[in-house]
Formats: sequence, C-alpha cells, structure tokens
Amino acid sequence: MKGLSHLEEEVKKIYTKLNMLTPEAIDMERIAASLRIWLHFEKRASFVICFNGSYSMVIDKRLNKKQQWEEFGHELCHVIKHYGNQFDMHNLFRELQEYQANSFMYHFCVPTFMLQKLNLPSLQSEAIKLIGDTFNVTYSFATTRLEMFRRKSFAFSLYENTLKQIN
Repeated sequence: MKGLSHLEEEVKKIYTKLNMLTPEAIDMERIAASLRIWLHFEKRASFVICFNGSYSMVIDKRLNKKQQWEEFGHELCHVIKHYGNQFDMHNLFRELQEYQANSFMYHFCVPTFMLQKLNLPSLQSEAIKLIGDTFNVTYSFATTRLEMFRRKSFAFSLYENTLKQIN
C-alpha cells in the first residue's frame, strides 16, 4: 500500500518536522515540548485546556504508560484540529470532534508510514504483539489499528486491481 490518506500525510508531516522517523524515536514529552504544550500528569481524566493561546494537557497518571500514550494521541488532536470549549457546543459537534480525535489517535500513536515498514507476521496474534511492543500501545489498541491498516490495504489493492482491469 503506497497511498496515504490526508490524515496519514498530516501525521507524517508532524513526525517529519519533529525528526521522529522511527518508532524508537517517538517521545511523548519531546512532542509536547516541541509543540509548546504544557504536559501534566494528574489523578483525573485526561483533557486539554487553552488559556491565552497556551495549551496545557493533563494526562491521567493512574493509567499505565501505554494508555497514557494513547490518551496523549487523542488529546493532541484537540490541540491541533479543534477550537473552543466542547461543553459550549452542540452535542453532535462534540461527538464529531471525539470521533476525529479517536481516528487521529490511532494514526498518530501508530503512524502508517512507520507501520508500512514493519514486516508484519501473517499470524494475527504475532502481528498485534509486534505492533503493541514496537509502538508502545496496548494490545487492544494494536488490534484495532491492525484491523484499520489491513482494511485500508485491502481497499487500496482492490482499487489498484480495478484500475489495471480498466486500462
């Protein structure tokens, strides 16, 4: 699969700008510092707040490191893509923002351009373990991300084969 979606390209640009081109280079605290986000760990649900143009992100310190990374990816979308107080907006718009943040989270925590470089085992359980261990995400997160990746890969190959038949 070659083609990256708009979201996947956007994620790749962020990582390229931060010079984080391999899974080992990914560092949550360095990302936050580079994007001028004050990162805090507290015993409360994760959230982002903007005050006078400065962002503070609170990550729930009761979560394990992998879950904190996943929460960071979700909250980062709110910083990059969203504006305003979610509690002051219509419920459907808030749901849209949460959907966007979840989609961003999967692609940011396990970037497609890095995932494409992995030699994924054909056995699903081994592929899930490799993704989880390589990108420091939970295995349930890795399961969902692998499914997303394979679905897109299948759709892309179907598209390419259709084009070949037409031409």
